[in-house]
Amino acid sequence: MLYDILTQLGTTTVVIAIAGFIFKLWISHHFKKLINESEHQLAIKLESVRAEWAKDVAKLGVHEEYLHKKRVDLIETLYSKMLEAEFSLQNFLLAWWAESNREEITEKRGGKEVEFSMGRGIEFCEKYTEINSILHKNALYFDDVFIQKIRDSYHTIADTILSFDEDGIPEFPEELRDIITAGQVPRTSVIELFRETLGVQKMV
Repeated sequence: MLYDILTQLGTTTVVIAIAGFIFKLWISHHFKKLINESEHQLAIKLESVRAEWAKDVAKLGVHEEYLHKKRVDLIETLYSKMLEAEFSLQNFLLAWWAESNREEITEKRGGKEVEFSMGRGIEFCEKYTEINSILHKNALYFDDVFIQKIRDSYHTIADTILSFDEDGIPEFPEELRDIITAGQVPRTSVIELFRETLGVQKMV
């Protein structure tokens, strides 16, 4: 009974505190009824409730441990994919910047043409698709805010890349000029979210 209630509420330290409060309410609610019974019967009933309570808390602890391990494994996988996506994005941004400065770079290279390729950009979008797939398949283990924040971190730049026409590449945006930092933005924007989900405290 109690375990079913706890599972519906969630599995955090806060839930255990809430469960304790629920237990106290249960005792208060049934006290008047129990007080009319003999002391022996009352003791037996209370001991039975305590035993059920201990069993449910133990189950909750096992469930919480499993959920935490599952999240750790999934976040490690997500983070690895994000690093791969970051590498592809930085290389694409470099190629885009070079294309926007073609004349200057060609002159510096003694007339050797700069060749633009969408390859790294498509590679980044494919990595984003893999990240999105992991989130979709494992939505049971994360709340909607977690999933949406990761998607929001990637979809804008992915949409920008997919809208490119190789016959008319847009000018490289000034706000992306720091290519290394710009390439890191999707990954770094969710690091705090990962730490919070895993219960990792940021070192000051």
